[in-house]
Amino acid sequence: MLVLLALALASAGAQAYPDRPVRLVVGFAAGGGADLGARLFAAALGERWHQQIVVENRGGVGGLLAAELVAHAPPDGYTLLACSINQVLAPLLYKNLAIDPVKDFASITATATLANVLVVNPKSRFHSVGDLIADAKARPGQLTYGSSGVGASLHLTMELFKSMAGVDIIHVPYKGGAPALADVIAGHIDMMFGNATEQVGAVKSGQVRALGVSASHRLPALPDVPTIAESGVPGFEVVTWYGLCAPRAVPEPILAQISEDAIAAINAPDYRRRLAEQGIEPSPMTRAEYAAFIDAQTAKWAKVVQAIGLEPGTVQ
Repeated sequence: MLVLLALALASAGAQAYPDRPVRLVVGFAAGGGADLGARLFAAALGERWHQQIVVENRGGVGGLLAAELVAHAPPDGYTLLACSINQVLAPLLYKNLAIDPVKDFASITATATLANVLVVNPKSRFHSVGDLIADAKARPGQLTYGSSGVGASLHLTMELFKSMAGVDIIHVPYKGGAPALADVIAGHIDMMFGNATEQVGAVKSGQVRALGVSASHRLPALPDVPTIAESGVPGFEVVTWYGLCAPRAVPEPILAQISEDAIAAINAPDYRRRLAEQGIEPSPMTRAEYAAFIDAQTAKWAKVVQAIGLEPGTVQ
């Protein structure tokens, strides 16, 4: 009887998760697409939990610094990682990793997907993807494209495009998407793929001309811009994706609760409206669906990385 009473008192005194603020670590600097997506999601989930979610930016080494911090955090559900496509790219590009960006984490859900937009200078002679491909085939190695750096998702997006379109375009890497975009606007390079969050405003203001989007469907924010697939490269599809991960040893009941609440927050109409305004699309997945998605993404990008000759250690 005393044991039952003790258990009852313990149960009554137990606090439901979460009973204090939760930390969400982002592996990139404030202001970029990853940071924006994480903050929108944190606000939506925090409203549902009636608990503050503190977004902490720990940029560096393609998101690996943030991943290492979270992997070594107490496995209590109070430190989470805003994971992204870099989770599967890092093992393909870096050597001697202190952690495994996939195996050391429990996958909770994807939160959003973000298409890339192929843009050129508004005075460019290219008015369609078809124009660009025809010119590139006629003058191999004469056109240039910018990216946010070797091995970055924007670099690999263009390399996949080159492979599927059968063209040779010279890569000019930059230290970030913003300086690459500035040189497209200035006419120093011919084109680039850029995240929709960073390109929609530039397109609408006339700073650049959009030729195509990398998603499988047109973007609500740019309804007149066709997909790359419908513009002469059938089957082409690339999205940058964001998700939520936790240290591998977080107890299963807490992971299940986070997953359920996160999906509910993602499906909330107000959250979806906020994403649409930024050119981002919600993409809730169950834990099993998200794990399968990560496996498929790993296989896809491993082929691209191998095809262009990048090896672990290429990116420093």
